[in-house]
Amino acid sequence: MGFTKLDSGIIDSSIWEEPLATRVVWVTFLAKADRNGFVGASLSGMKRASNVPPEDFSLAVKTLETPDSDSRSKEFEGRRIEKVEGGWQILNYIKYRQFSYSDSKEAIKKRKQRERNKGHSGGTQGDTSRLSRDISASASVLDINRSINKRRIKGVVNGGTQKITLILDEEPKRWEGITPELKALWAKSYPGCDIDTVLQEMIAYWDAQPKAKRKINWKVTIVNRLKWLQDHGGTRGGVTGGVMEWLAKEKEKEKLNE
Repeated sequence: MGFTKLDSGIIDSSIWEEPLATRVVWVTFLAKADRNGFVGASLSGMKRASNVPPEDFSLAVKTLETPDSDSRSKEFEGRRIEKVEGGWQILNYIKYRQFSYSDSKEAIKKRKQRERNKGHSGGTQGDTSRLSRDISASASVLDINRSINKRRIKGVVNGGTQKITLILDEEPKRWEGITPELKALWAKSYPGCDIDTVLQEMIAYWDAQPKAKRKINWKVTIVNRLKWLQDHGGTRGGVTGGVMEWLAKEKEKEKLNE
């Protein structure tokens, strides 16, 4: 279970000018974060945890992910969260965690204790301990920033799309990461296929399969399915293409490539 120190300056920040639901969602993200600011949760899970109307939740997440020119923090253009694999990253989490701790009564008390110990021990042990903590904290911040930058670069290389995931272990069963732009590309490339129908068919098929058989690269799996259907008459003319026949041919290809 995570523990978050809430900075009292939040009530003076631009986020406090947002609607009540947005503030509730923001505090929920802070409460769910681990020590590095990572919130490991699904979209539906965060909706339940926030306990606000679905439309208000969607607007709140969009606000938190969008640059804020009025934000006191200029890092990340004022954005507060970023969608990452497995959840979200609170972008300035470590910065504020360190700031809040360094100004707390407990931190001040410990600093005074270290200074007293320094006077008795020649001053080397306290300085070394503090330097070690500062280096460790700085390294953590750098590691998270590098990780975020790598994800951004990867997103640009892949055309700006997130990894496609098939959610089958919770309701509603659904695809995540399929953008309108990607669906438009598929519709143009495979005009004989009804993209939504094919995606829904694949949900039903893979939901009936054991977990061990589920794919890792869903994007390739979807494109292979669309190509096969297109080559066999598509779906718009009433030809469904037979999932089992398609899967058998895919296995034959795999054997030939072994």
